[in-house]
Amino acid sequence: MSTIFKSLYVNCKPMVKLDQINISNNGLTKFFSPIEASILKTLWNEGEMTTSELTEKTKIPLTSVAGTLDRLVKAGYTARRVENVNGRVRYVYEPVFSEEEAATEITTKILDSLVDAFGPLARENFSKYSDKK
Repeated sequence: MSTIFKSLYVNCKPMVKLDQINISNNGLTKFFSPIEASILKTLWNEGEMTTSELTEKTKIPLTSVAGTLDRLVKAGYTARRVENVNGRVRYVYEPVFSEEEAATEITTKILDSLVDAFGPLARENFSKYSDKK
């Protein structure tokens, strides 16, 4: 792993593996696995949901949804709360960030890491880029 990517990875949430960014993918799948992206998108669009509701909505197997939700909770992208319904425990998940807030967080951390690694050269390139847009 190159030094720049080690630096970038350290400064981002574990879920966003910057050394594995897939530029050819669209949207969130540049930074998240397709399952992670699908779950996050569904939570952003639908609001809080249980594991079984997410399984039904996304058509992703329950075991994959449950494991991915655990990782998303640990990484700070979703929150989990316990509800008791008729004596049964169920977990309800909701996004911690809006889609825009997640994008802002990821973008900011990437840009901060680039400035840390390249200093004035990074700022100069950002300026050139913004002038093109």
